[in-house]
Amino acid sequence: MTEKVRGVAELELESRSSTDGETVVVRGEIDMATAPDLRELLNGLVDDGASRIVLDCRSLDFLDSSGIGVLIAVRKRLGDDGALILEAPQAHVRKVLELTGVSDHIEIAS
Repeated sequence: MTEKVRGVAELELESRSSTDGETVVVRGEIDMATAPDLRELLNGLVDDGASRIVLDCRSLDFLDSSGIGVLIAVRKRLGDDGALILEAPQAHVRKVLELTGVSDHIEIAS
């Protein structure tokens, strides 16, 4: 299992590889200032061959349109055979995903 930890003011990302795919633990806020770091990490995983990425969103406190843009772009890059799964987002984050229609394109697991 490989671990990579990155920290930015209000965002911490921890990436782990397993036989089931990649898991990224997201802690803090994804906004205009931090979305580029999430984009860089996720695009790097896709570039390295990941086809299934799980974002553990239990500790994701805030998600704005910048973060939503990253999620949609990465989902498109994964293609029809790939999967981007948001695991256990808090109720207010889940609401944003539903209101914006993101939940129609990205799997949300309880």
